[in-house]
Amino acid sequence: MRVVSIGDLVTDYYYKNGKLLGVNGGMTSHNIIANLAKMGIPTSIFASCGNDVQGKIAIKSLENLKVDVSNIKILDNIRTRCFHVSYLEKNNKLSFISKKRCPLCNNKRWYIESLIDCDYIINNIKNDDILVFDNLNNKNQIIINKTKNKKIIDLGQYFEFEELSNDEIIKKMKNKFEIINFNERVEKFLLIKLRIKDDLELYKCLKPKFMTITRGEAGATFIYDNKLYNFNLITKGNVIDSTGAGDAFISSIIRDCIKNNFQYNTNLFKKWYENSNKLTSKVVTKMGARGHINSLYKIKKVNDECTCSNFNYIERKKIKRCNININNLKTRIINATNSSASEKINNINFNENDNCLFIGTGGSYASAFFASRIINLLFGCNTYPLYPRDVLYRNNRNINKIILFSYSGTTNDIISSIKDFDHKNIYIITKGELQNIVLKTGISKKNILSYRTSSNKGKERGFLSFEGAVAPAAIFLKYYYSKTDNNFDLNSFLEESMNYWSKELENLFNKDTIQTMKKHNSINIFRGDYSDTASYDLESKIMESGTFNCTIHEKKNFSHGRFINYENLDNTCSIYFKQKSTSRYEKELLKYLGDDNILIESRYDGLLAEFDLLIASQYIIYYIGKTLDIDVSKPKYSDNAMKIYFYKGDL
Repeated sequence: MRVVSIGDLVTDYYYKNGKLLGVNGGMTSHNIIANLAKMGIPTSIFASCGNDVQGKIAIKSLENLKVDVSNIKILDNIRTRCFHVSYLEKNNKLSFISKKRCPLCNNKRWYIESLIDCDYIINNIKNDDILVFDNLNNKNQIIINKTKNKKIIDLGQYFEFEELSNDEIIKKMKNKFEIINFNERVEKFLLIKLRIKDDLELYKCLKPKFMTITRGEAGATFIYDNKLYNFNLITKGNVIDSTGAGDAFISSIIRDCIKNNFQYNTNLFKKWYENSNKLTSKVVTKMGARGHINSLYKIKKVNDECTCSNFNYIERKKIKRCNININNLKTRIINATNSSASEKINNINFNENDNCLFIGTGGSYASAFFASRIINLLFGCNTYPLYPRDVLYRNNRNINKIILFSYSGTTNDIISSIKDFDHKNIYIITKGELQNIVLKTGISKKNILSYRTSSNKGKERGFLSFEGAVAPAAIFLKYYYSKTDNNFDLNSFLEESMNYWSKELENLFNKDTIQTMKKHNSINIFRGDYSDTASYDLESKIMESGTFNCTIHEKKNFSHGRFINYENLDNTCSIYFKQKSTSRYEKELLKYLGDDNILIESRYDGLLAEFDLLIASQYIIYYIGKTLDIDVSKPKYSDNAMKIYFYKGDL
């Protein structure tokens, strides 16, 4: 499934008090796609534009958001459509005028008839694509009439209806759309034009599955199954610019509909409106329809030409998410260990008779494993680190405590896995927002150990979890030493470990090392002797980043025939985690593995080695990405992958 916008590309110019601020991609349907791409929804665009700098900017603005732009037709001897938005600030108030002519030279770069290729689009969209339109021009109408896909239209203008008869207007839309969104201006025009008394009659006349009407500061109306649902504005935001608010509104609705498989549960409508209002209140605080997503592209004149005719754009410096996450890691971990979560662990009454499940998925599984080891070492009780789905396939009759690890606190797999347990025995380690987790899980506030604080609300973005893997482990490490050695300085240990691995691994994972890894394209990871947490974490990160294949081997289990694969398939590139001490068997194993083995050796033994190597794992994946010059937190993936990523059903 992907959401697809259709129509000619537009480049928006933004001015303030007569001065050009910058440019960005525009057009309602494409703005909707941009919002959805930012939300992580698979998106694509079928469009046309000119082979000019304006067209390149319009494409780039979408490509930077990971929208699939492969179906954009670039046409020679065509000038990409341009739209101009001029802001005027007076008495601390900002007003704006939108028009198709440049306010500096009065030239117009706008063609009337759409240039999209209907046959190409009809033949290349997929059966489960969701199509988004923002007008009913002749070419859009052909695609609408000839496809069976779910279709959504957002109409903000009514000029194309002015010369049509009532029957023609109804024919264009009746029974054609899953969702129709009108702004209040279009809604009022249609009520008068069609001589319809109210919104419910309009809904019955056009027969969409779901209809929404945006009313600005008056809120919004939802209509479904011949019933109206009116919502008042919750929060207005510090309004700087209202352009793009309607696009963001319907984008949020589309996202929530997708998440609910287009099942219109009326009990969710209030939440859907709140989600939309939350986004629009953010949009209006920024300048431009996409200002909340990405900043305007800064441009400069070429010779004496007006910028509406030609320009050079200033390339933004690319900042990798992985870099941001690793640079903030130390601060985030220390904040987590000083949060209330560290204190609330003491309220969990662990004892030697406990049988405890520690449940995590993805990067959180490493945290779950480390925490289970801590509790086992302290109390000698039975602890079982598990993936969520594994919980459903075992006898849990004697389990009396469940500890969940979820960065958001609301991971569907995690919540589904404990549906049959008494919630009073379930605890969540998370950075999620307390009220949201209580609402979605039904678990009591006192059982939610959130390391989110007033000064540490920011969350990592991307597929790889750095803070989500290390912070919960650090909280449990602090808990361990609160029971065994109050003189242990955790902050100093964290800082020293991170500084050490940052320098050590930058030298180790150089171009030669990465070249060896690329040659084999498959990495063996050896675990055991207090290196399990790091091994599970690194395997998850390598697989999720899509850089290499990898296989985890328990060190002694490798000797029971796994060396055959290692030798016969020339699968000899390895990352070997170890604590400071070396057993006799380990010496023989390291000798066997030879020169292609990358040794990651802690300066500690035991539990400190386990945590120290987990820190090392973060820097290994960081330097792999840095050497390959890729952002490992933003991997490429297919549209079909999102079907299982967003799966919310039975496990």
